[in-house]
Amino acid sequence: MIKHIVAWDFPEKGKSENIIRLKILLEELPGLISVIKSYEVGINIKDSENAKDMILISSFEDQDTLQRYAGHPEHQRVVRELRKVALKTVVVDF
Repeated sequence: MIKHIVAWDFPEKGKSENIIRLKILLEELPGLISVIKSYEVGINIKDSENAKDMILISSFEDQDTLQRYAGHPEHQRVVRELRKVALKTVVVDF
C-alpha cells in the first residue's frame, strides 16, 4: 500500500474561494479514477505559520497504480487548476 500526501499553500487573495473550488475538484476524482483506494481532502483549521492551507491524503495499491492516477487525464486537469492558484505544493509518498 502506498500513501500519497500532498499539501498546498494558497495566496491570501481569493484564498477561501480557491480552497473550496479546488477541494470540490479533488473530491470528484475518486468517482472518476478507479485505482484510488482511499481519498480525503482537508482544509486547515490551525492558525500557524507552519500550517499548510489544504491537504490530500490518499492511498493506492502500489507504485504502479499511483503512477496511473498521476497520469490520468482527470487528475492532470485538477493539477493544472491547482498550479494556477497554489503558491507551494509539498508531496510525500510512502
